[in-house]
Amino acid sequence: MALGAALALWSGCGGAGRDASDAERPSASSKEWRVTLDSVDGPENVSILMALHRGFFEDAGLDVWAGSPLEPNRPASYVANGTDDFGLLQLPQLAIAREKGMPLVAVGSVIPQPTATMIWLKGSGIGGIADLEGKTVAVPGAPFQRRLLEAVLARSGLTPADVQVKDVGYNLVGNLLNGGADAIFGGSEGIEGVKLESRGADPVITPLEKLGIPKYDELVVVTRSSLASKNPQLVRDFMSAIDRGTAAAAEDPGGAVDAVVEGLEANPPPNRKVMEAQMNATLPLLSRNGRLDRERVEDLSAWMYREGLTGREVPAETLLAAGS
Repeated sequence: MALGAALALWSGCGGAGRDASDAERPSASSKEWRVTLDSVDGPENVSILMALHRGFFEDAGLDVWAGSPLEPNRPASYVANGTDDFGLLQLPQLAIAREKGMPLVAVGSVIPQPTATMIWLKGSGIGGIADLEGKTVAVPGAPFQRRLLEAVLARSGLTPADVQVKDVGYNLVGNLLNGGADAIFGGSEGIEGVKLESRGADPVITPLEKLGIPKYDELVVVTRSSLASKNPQLVRDFMSAIDRGTAAAAEDPGGAVDAVVEGLEANPPPNRKVMEAQMNATLPLLSRNGRLDRERVEDLSAWMYREGLTGREVPAETLLAAGS
């Protein structure tokens, strides 16, 4: 993909969301491979954006388009229904999608550890999860996040009826600061935590592992199972370009920020100092080899079934493409 074309296509990664960029997307008959990113924030998508920025997909013989989902609950359906060919999903999101019958498999890992957290503000009067009774908790809106939240609440003797859960899309920080929510769940220390601190807030951040959630791959690359089985070389080439993007970002954090800022094309543009802080927090978390831990996948699937997040234990061989 020529750089000029790539920049034009990246405009779909901004706050306008997927629907606003449909006119720029390649036709169904073209050979571009379409990717839905994780969100509009950027740093967690740096491996893909850096691969685009540096031409690593081109080096692999791939013409790639990338865009952000309009809402957090859409990436799975984008890939499942063929709107996109690849996507970034959280592993619990993939497990629930498979249980619903979506023909998706993970082909690699981007962030191999949970980054999601529970966040409230110091001075809010909230000292622990039990204090959320009667409070409003904002979540991005993907169904799996609500299910994880229910599991967290249950550990402190609360039910979903004891709190008001509010879907706010990508505006977690705004809702916490303007009083629209007493706490936010699903954001990360490196993204939402950094934003809050940059605005003078004093967030209290509790990672998932301290809330009783097992370790899992936060972000995985998924595709349709039919594409993975019919074109394994494509998958290998795609993941190889992503791995190169990760390595390049780690070697050149400033260039990584450039790739994300240019890709976002947001209006107003993101605060570069904030983006740099977010990037510095994100880069150490990125997978350096893209491999998935099968045992960890199995452990998560078993836990989700025990907790009632899924109606059955989804086996690892169903969630992972052959060779992943």
